[in-house]
Amino acid sequence: GDDINVRRVVTELREAGAAAVTIHGRTAQQGYKKTADWDLIRQVVEDGNDSCVPVVGNGDISTHYEARRRMEESGVDSVMVGRAALTKPWIFGEFRDGKDWDPDMNERIAIYRTLSCYMKEHFGDDDLGRKRTWTFLPWHCDFFARYMPLPEETYGSLSVERPLIQSRLVPEKSSPLECLMANRNPKTYDLISTALWESDSDADAVAKLTTLAESHEFQEIQNSKDPSDNSEVKELSNIPKKERKEWRKKRTPKPKRTPEEIIAIRAERAAKRAASGSTSVHNDGARRNYHS
Repeated sequence: GDDINVRRVVTELREAGAAAVTIHGRTAQQGYKKTADWDLIRQVVEDGNDSCVPVVGNGDISTHYEARRRMEESGVDSVMVGRAALTKPWIFGEFRDGKDWDPDMNERIAIYRTLSCYMKEHFGDDDLGRKRTWTFLPWHCDFFARYMPLPEETYGSLSVERPLIQSRLVPEKSSPLECLMANRNPKTYDLISTALWESDSDADAVAKLTTLAESHEFQEIQNSKDPSDNSEVKELSNIPKKERKEWRKKRTPKPKRTPEEIIAIRAERAAKRAASGSTSVHNDGARRNYHS
């Protein structure tokens, strides 16, 4: 429509000497209700055929083969991912290798625990650190719960018809642990976060979560109404400004500590991290950081 000004804006950015331009193929008002407009991204690329400014495309990419196809069809120099990276942070390894990786449940839990350890290291391994972590970790579990393997031989043709991330695919749940990790109830996210936070090792996290999956507490959650059944969980970037004030949790002020206390806390965290041996397992068997 007339209110879509991306082509004019990108032209002006090129003329102004921008180093690169990233385009998310949807408007703030549209949110995730419709698929990203990659045809418009292609038009922006074609507008700059004589320009050396790289264009990065973004929107509805959840697999390496969708990324490859979008680059080929639109002509963008690279792609950017958001929700898919929150759901499966190993997606960057899939981009690099050009193939799927379907980690087993133990490997996935090891990755999730790595995130918990990073948050514990950043915010602190105390009550205040835990309180601050809980602003993020249970929220992130909502993305972890959406994971399902999407091998190209099975879903490649479907992804051409409609982006997989918009297709409402439902993962198979063949074990109590898989039911737990795919459950979309916020109460479950809190329980999973607690298990990850309190685990001493990856194996301990698997054991704690397995016990939780078979517990009466989780059975009661399963028997209750799933709040995600009727609507997509609200994500801050798509909430109108007038609603954000009520939705956003009040941030806890940073603790005031002396330089001596900070040095002691960092030393204690480093010792705990070394003792826990936290790693995330990748398909090549190598140790890999969560955010790599």
